[in-house]
Amino acid sequence: MRVRLKEKIPGVFWPVHTAIRSGGISEVVAKGGRGSGKSSYLSIELVWQLLRRPDCHAVVLRKVGGTLRNSVYNQIVWAIGELGCAGYFRCTVSPMECTYLPTGQKILFFGLDDPGKLKSLKLPFGSVGICWFEELDQFDGPEEVRNVEQTVLRGGSWALTLKSFNPPAMARSWVNRYALEQRPGKLVHHSTYRDLPRGLLGERFWEDAAHLERTNPAAYRHEYGGEVVGSGAAVFDNL
Repeated sequence: MRVRLKEKIPGVFWPVHTAIRSGGISEVVAKGGRGSGKSSYLSIELVWQLLRRPDCHAVVLRKVGGTLRNSVYNQIVWAIGELGCAGYFRCTVSPMECTYLPTGQKILFFGLDDPGKLKSLKLPFGSVGICWFEELDQFDGPEEVRNVEQTVLRGGSWALTLKSFNPPAMARSWVNRYALEQRPGKLVHHSTYRDLPRGLLGERFWEDAAHLERTNPAAYRHEYGGEVVGSGAAVFDNL
């Protein structure tokens, strides 16, 4: 089965894919509002990059392990199917992993509420080259994320970190400040539901978004636009 990648990746994400493919990008920070397509894109990019590098494995993380199966695990299984590779992967939930059968490469899933499993990570060969932090804002801060990267991204000549989140409303949130920090090899990308084909999300989604835009513009800008609408500190009315 031949798959045209441009038919699978929405146009808003194509520059990100091109930048990764051309080299020089070691970190992608994908942020945006509800329905922005960032997780779907990153799951396809992760599987695609894995297939291109036969000595590479991937680790996918969320803060709480109990959220893995119904979020990033299902997202990766979907991406495998979208790329026409379902028959080449064995995906299991105990242990939670997806194995590319022709090479033995693995996509492993971990929650940081049990960090011991991550520290005891053993691979049959090669090294972890791709690390995806989903819902980055739920992690404790840049130190926790950095420690994970230093733990899993050891060895190998190539590495790519993917980080995705819906920006919290408050500007003081660590993840909003992190997105503003510049460093070589870091690409920050913002998308919204308006960047995707209308039929992809369905009319009900668009109707709900339009209703909130009319009735509560600030909430709409935050939830659907992924905008930071709050000030640097929270306000408490009855203190």
